[in-house]
Amino acid sequence: MGRGLFDEVTLSFDQGTVTLSGNLPETLPTWFERDERVDTVRAPAMWYRDTVRWLTGRRIDFTDDAGASCRLPLRIRTEFRAHPYQREALRAWLDAEGRGSIILPTGAGKTFVALGAMLKTGYPTLVIAPTIDLMNQWYALIADAFGTEVGILGGGYHEVRPLTVSTYDSAFIYSGDYGNRFDLLIFDEVHHLPSPKNRQIALMSTARCRLGLTATYERQDGAHRELESLVGPVVYRLGVKDLKGSYLSEFEIVRISAKLTDYEAERYKKACGEYYGFLRQAEMKTFGSGWNEFIKMSAYDERARRALVAKGEMKRLIAGAERKLEVLDMLLKQHIGDKVIIFTEHNDLVYRISREFLIPAITHETRARERKWILDGFKGNLFERIVTSKVLNEGIDVPSAKVAIILGGSASPREHLQRLGRILRRSASRSSAVLYEVVASATAEMGVSTRRKKNVNT
Repeated sequence: MGRGLFDEVTLSFDQGTVTLSGNLPETLPTWFERDERVDTVRAPAMWYRDTVRWLTGRRIDFTDDAGASCRLPLRIRTEFRAHPYQREALRAWLDAEGRGSIILPTGAGKTFVALGAMLKTGYPTLVIAPTIDLMNQWYALIADAFGTEVGILGGGYHEVRPLTVSTYDSAFIYSGDYGNRFDLLIFDEVHHLPSPKNRQIALMSTARCRLGLTATYERQDGAHRELESLVGPVVYRLGVKDLKGSYLSEFEIVRISAKLTDYEAERYKKACGEYYGFLRQAEMKTFGSGWNEFIKMSAYDERARRALVAKGEMKRLIAGAERKLEVLDMLLKQHIGDKVIIFTEHNDLVYRISREFLIPAITHETRARERKWILDGFKGNLFERIVTSKVLNEGIDVPSAKVAIILGGSASPREHLQRLGRILRRSASRSSAVLYEVVASATAEMGVSTRRKKNVNT
């Protein structure tokens, strides 16, 4: 590096931070703070790249003991032809110096962009996924693509290699130990990163390059704004509307109303009176922080507790409305021979549909082997229908289906896009798909259906 104005400066990694020690200049970057315990200055490891640039720009000689930069001789073993938008996304990320998030719809092949990033940089890479199932999918994809050993950190495994996959939980736990082992971080479903715990993964890593992947970037709490500092800006974005018909299936969304029975309507009216009557009397809002206040109040206030029970009764009546099942029966008969995924809000209804219609069910309680058997059977035409709650919403590689039927869900646009994504992959057998929303009429679910569609790019 040549002689500079200052000598004997050492840049080190220490438990998720970088430190500068030795003969330091009087003025240091603002991200450093003095640590009197060890007579050094310290910053979150995320500032490693900027620190190297700062030292180099001022011709300060230093010993770099913080980073572990090396290049891997990666070669793609599998054959695939990248779509033009995938190449554009990768190019945009590289042009942004290997930092930023890419937003593509479910089924658009975000993982292939990630493989391209790994190949182009050649850096040791940690891929971080929100669930063990997704972590295992990444493991298989990377191992098949590059024909190399892949480490696993999570799900009972603790094997760290130059290419490693992990869950967010495990990556957080070991950030202090392995925060300088990887020069490329890939955050799958990057909208999970800004949580108070997960964000530490980014802060405690020296990784020069960071790639965020998601179909649903924005968070309702606004925390996605932190992603620009943790990962980088959004460098490429396409929505369902941009790709449907060319790279994703054409689709339509059909909303079907189902009236409550007289008995259900009477119970619903009574529960509404209890719940909304309390909110008016207490002048309380149950959105944002107001919901937490309502829950806390229900622990000591009898009226709030009765209102909370009434709210639960409203949701149960909507979710399990008898005429929703009549509509489901009609739709299943209408789509005999088509692959169908049925989504509900609650596990109780999943198991009821499974029993009454003899359809395999997948919930968070379903063991890994059974889930794999069901999904393999769905892919191999052993089953034409499966019913699930929320476990298949995000990321899981679900075989192509032509029809999705939603019997209940939240107002979240993210959930709506994720469920829509389950039927958008094009296949040789079909190029169009349909999503049915079965909504209990004259209930709060009508507004939920409207809100979850709002601002969704379809």
